[in-house]
Amino acid sequence: MITEKVETLDGWYCLHLVFQMNWAAWQKETNETKQAAINELSELVNEWQEIEDAQKGSHYLWNVTGHKGDFGFMLLRPELKELNAAENAWHSLAIYQYLQPVHSYVSVIELGTYSGMPKTETAWARTNKNLYPELPKEEYICFYPMNKVRSGDVNWYTLSYDQRRELMKEHGLIGRKYAGKIRQFITGSIGFDDHEWGVTLFAEDPLEFKKIIYEMRFSEASSVYSDFPYFMVGTSLNTTQQLQTYLGLL
Repeated sequence: MITEKVETLDGWYCLHLVFQMNWAAWQKETNETKQAAINELSELVNEWQEIEDAQKGSHYLWNVTGHKGDFGFMLLRPELKELNAAENAWHSLAIYQYLQPVHSYVSVIELGTYSGMPKTETAWARTNKNLYPELPKEEYICFYPMNKVRSGDVNWYTLSYDQRRELMKEHGLIGRKYAGKIRQFITGSIGFDDHEWGVTLFAEDPLEFKKIIYEMRFSEASSVYSDFPYFMVGTSLNTTQQLQTYLGLL
């Protein structure tokens, strides 16, 4: 049995990269060497900011909490090859010799159309803003991948279109309760990475991550039909002062 698929609207390509920092080697360097490396890093981030100001991409740098990593970034670009170019530029930095990549996730900004396609100019403008966003610079970030369950009789992909639409409507109503507290970005990764979607949340209060994810557990779309392999959280490193403090120069 083949069920009707939902059409998706796709925007900018997305790359999450996370590194471990070799702090022992970094701490052996002189302040002059450290400052030169940070200045070079800042120049690259300034180039990213110019791209963001021109509305041709966006970025967010973060300090990962816990043992899953130390330093990470989320990057949006119009073309997949531009993500490759940005990643290669990162590899050329002096500070990269102290970084060991431990995690990556490749995806693309995605909007489902279970509630229908945009029908007005205003609706399309709002949709385009979500497809090609400027990432917020809130203090906290949470990233996790997710999959729809395909196991025996519990299979999201064998539900009818109408069943899936109703379940997603219920799911979405919970999310709307957190408007103003959390900014959420869904990225599709089927064919791009090991899971089906990536979810990135931004907030000024990290407790809101726990609240929304816990509450959504009780919607059928999550409790029955979704799997969440892991979560990563961290804090903003989007200012020069935050970077220098993190890297031990302030």
